[in-house]
Amino acid sequence: MNPLDVVQDLIRPTEEVKVAIEARSPPRTDPESDTWSGASVADLPVVHRRKILAVVSHLNADGKLEHGCVFVLSEKPPRVHAIPGEVVVEHAFPVVGGFAIAMSQPRGPGDLSPPPPGVASQPRTELTVTINPGQDSPFQPVALQTGDIPGLRKVLDECKRLREEFAAETEDDYDFEPFAWVAPYIADNVLPPLLSPIPPDLREIKKPVHTRLSRASAGAPGNDITDIELVREAWMRGRVERELYARSEKAGLTIRIGTFNVNGKLPSQDLSAWVRAQKISPLSLGEVQKNPVEEGMEKLALDDTVQRADNPVTGASSSTAASATLVSTPSAAGSMFDFAPSATEADDVVEDPDDPDMLVLGFQELDLSTEALLYSTKTVREDAWCMAVFAGLGEKAVLYEKLVSKQLVGMLIVIVIKRRLEPQFSEIRTSSVGTGIMGMMGNKGATAVRLLFTPTPFATPNAGAEREGKPATLTFVNAHLAAFDEMFEKRNADFHDLSKRLQFDSGIPADDSAASGPATVQLSIFETDALFWLVNLNYRLTASDADVRTLLASEDLRAENITLLRRYDQLAIAMRERKAFEEFVELPITHLPSYRFSAGVLTDSLGYDLKRKPAWTDRILHIASPAVTVKQSTYASHSTITMSDHRPVSANFNVEVPVISLLEYETFVERIWRSVSGVEYMEERPRVRVSPTSIDFAKLRHKVRVTRNVAVENIGKVPCSFRFVAQTAAADPCPGWLRLDTMTGLVLPGEKVEICLAAYIDDGLASQLNMGETRLEETLVIHTALGRDHFVAIAGEYERTCFATSIAWLVRLPGPVRELKSQTDLLPEDRGVNAPRELMRLVNWLMGNSTDGLFSARGDESLVRQIRESLDTGAEFPVDGPDNDPAAALAFADVLLQFLDSLVEPVIPPALHPRCAAMTSRDEAFEVLDGMPVVNVNVWISLTAFLHFIGQQEAYKGNVERLVVIFTPVLFRDDLGSPVPVSAVGKRNFLRYFIG
Repeated sequence: MNPLDVVQDLIRPTEEVKVAIEARSPPRTDPESDTWSGASVADLPVVHRRKILAVVSHLNADGKLEHGCVFVLSEKPPRVHAIPGEVVVEHAFPVVGGFAIAMSQPRGPGDLSPPPPGVASQPRTELTVTINPGQDSPFQPVALQTGDIPGLRKVLDECKRLREEFAAETEDDYDFEPFAWVAPYIADNVLPPLLSPIPPDLREIKKPVHTRLSRASAGAPGNDITDIELVREAWMRGRVERELYARSEKAGLTIRIGTFNVNGKLPSQDLSAWVRAQKISPLSLGEVQKNPVEEGMEKLALDDTVQRADNPVTGASSSTAASATLVSTPSAAGSMFDFAPSATEADDVVEDPDDPDMLVLGFQELDLSTEALLYSTKTVREDAWCMAVFAGLGEKAVLYEKLVSKQLVGMLIVIVIKRRLEPQFSEIRTSSVGTGIMGMMGNKGATAVRLLFTPTPFATPNAGAEREGKPATLTFVNAHLAAFDEMFEKRNADFHDLSKRLQFDSGIPADDSAASGPATVQLSIFETDALFWLVNLNYRLTASDADVRTLLASEDLRAENITLLRRYDQLAIAMRERKAFEEFVELPITHLPSYRFSAGVLTDSLGYDLKRKPAWTDRILHIASPAVTVKQSTYASHSTITMSDHRPVSANFNVEVPVISLLEYETFVERIWRSVSGVEYMEERPRVRVSPTSIDFAKLRHKVRVTRNVAVENIGKVPCSFRFVAQTAAADPCPGWLRLDTMTGLVLPGEKVEICLAAYIDDGLASQLNMGETRLEETLVIHTALGRDHFVAIAGEYERTCFATSIAWLVRLPGPVRELKSQTDLLPEDRGVNAPRELMRLVNWLMGNSTDGLFSARGDESLVRQIRESLDTGAEFPVDGPDNDPAAALAFADVLLQFLDSLVEPVIPPALHPRCAAMTSRDEAFEVLDGMPVVNVNVWISLTAFLHFIGQQEAYKGNVERLVVIFTPVLFRDDLGSPVPVSAVGKRNFLRYFIG
């Protein structure tokens, strides 16, 4: 490629290359060059440093002033991930008053060596070019050599012209920084954020970009420079995800993760159900032969294993290699016995597709002795449990080896991998921190492991630069948080404390580190591609002990009851209220609580200790970046392993990692970075066209999504960053009834971005609009960074509905809700109907057309919409009965549940819920109705009579309880924010008194 084309590819559309010629630095031997190593200076050949000398000009936005700059470009020196032929701007000299450029004959003997590869053979007559930036410049003069004499003359002519142009200007000629356009080419921070060796913090990239930008509104743009950086980085990550990750081959890593609070016990049972979900190991209960774990333990002289160390264990974070066991063999270094067969036996064992590639196991309460709390111990208990794990793998144990382990008092994390995958793991680091007694001791806290996984075919040792793969960073945390029901806030605080204090030593030197601070960069557990917590979180259930046991004891409705109990789970509450584990993912729990079991006589029918409320204390959660895909397939507890008061919990994951070379990744990132870097330095202002500027959503209905598009087209010469901002500082960027698929964006010159605007009226908004103005009008403000604001007017007409209203309001309607013109048209309170017409129409239809299996499935969505429309308009229903359409009954039943669930207040007023739940007889239950509004009583009697009728059908005979389970949540809506929730069992009992 000729010099002009090389430079043209590098610069932006706002600049123009006037002339570019081949050049090189004066020939010299260079012992520091990484091109030649291991040779003496005398043996080194002449090192050619290929350069390009170019004159680049920039015409300011008004087209009146032209400024020039001399660029000296150089090929990147050879390095592992260099892009062949890539050049960078080594020097940039503005052509100003003090600037000078001159040519002369080179001194000394001529250079008879051949030109560098890629450089055309040049005549032996060469000239030296000396560039002097001027006395006021901090840069030193630069000397080059070139054989392109005609081209050099053009360089000198252009420099002379541009210097004369500059000399004729005055300070009054410009209201901008004249050479700001040069800054992107010579900026110190030339490394794109995506090329950092440290992954971005998961907590940050999970937040929507617009929530991280500066506060702004129409006419008050905020900090555009900082906003550009954030929007640009998000745009680049999106491009990488869509154009690189999505199109690349994926490598899957199957991981089985387990957590087990062993309550200070040593292994005495088969662990195969936990470690591989199969029972094939020789440790099954009831076998005659002696347990090999017990045989191993006899060798360990357990009475002498606890020895006083020189230093007590504290909660200080540890991430040194000495604090963990990192091995490439199945047994720990220095252990007294081996717990896996040798690798030579693996040839006789066939891998099964279901065998996990990696086992990550977390143990808590490994050692409950006082000595273990105060002093460090040997690895006896770790060895015992590792031996039990490999024994649990059965004949497949020969396929695996222990990769790393980390213990802090009672907490141990162990990672076991398939032997053949060992080359794919690297940079294994560990850390631990205590949060126990005095906030430091290791009886509570966490241990963690961080590692890199590089998928094949790039995991080959000594692979060339072009075959070095882009690794994925995986982090695993084993934690044990504060116990007891009332310690909810302490557990939340422990999570945040561990998130802050758990760190890994990166080995990267820290910049300007304080004398007392770490000398290397410390990595957060969230600076990873995927983070897994395998933990005894100790979160409990807020439901009463009696409710929990009653709900779990029902075998027929156990799945429904577990779903109900999850609503009272403290971890679910903490995540819902954003108090802990924000943005983490947990597969819905379907297994029984894993705590607390007892071997004594004081247990319930399921084996739970009567002194402790059952709870899901043992959990597995994850959070991942778009760089990897994490899919969880199982989540279970293992009731057959009964040695502890906890049951072990396991989860299977498949982690998909893009198989791309590091060279390919860097090439792509640097290419897109080149197109958008330095936007904030350009004096050319961004120009966009927004269309349309007026959008009408027409008719808007409750829970019906209506979409429109708006386009942002870049008609300027520079990339444009934009965001939606509020009209005023106190307002939101868009109204509550509107959702945008993106609140920020970046668009390149000549390109266009389509933004989807979705209008959606939820229950909360509908309840307001039903009793207010139905005309919706708003103005959206699109702010272009360093540019102007653009405005889009949006409007829509809301159509009232009988859903998301109150019973008291519905009975005052003079006719169908769609015909209501004003609130003044409502009937007086004393002249309202006995019960909402819409509800009675549904109940009457279902009474006359009921079929078996009502409420067993959702109704057809299209038919549901038609039924709802008939209720709002007063029109006839679109179907006559189930004989004409078998799906009709299901659709009507679905609409009834939707109607009840959307009511502003449930049929039973919340103030009466505790009293209802306390009733112990039918007579008492009927007395409660005396405290309810008359219209609510009428609705209650109608609904319960209908449910009693349905309960007599063949499909529900002997199974009325399922109707109770379905209708209790909508008739008694739960207050999930209450610290003492009303008994769910009591509310079910109340409904049962009426329907039999």
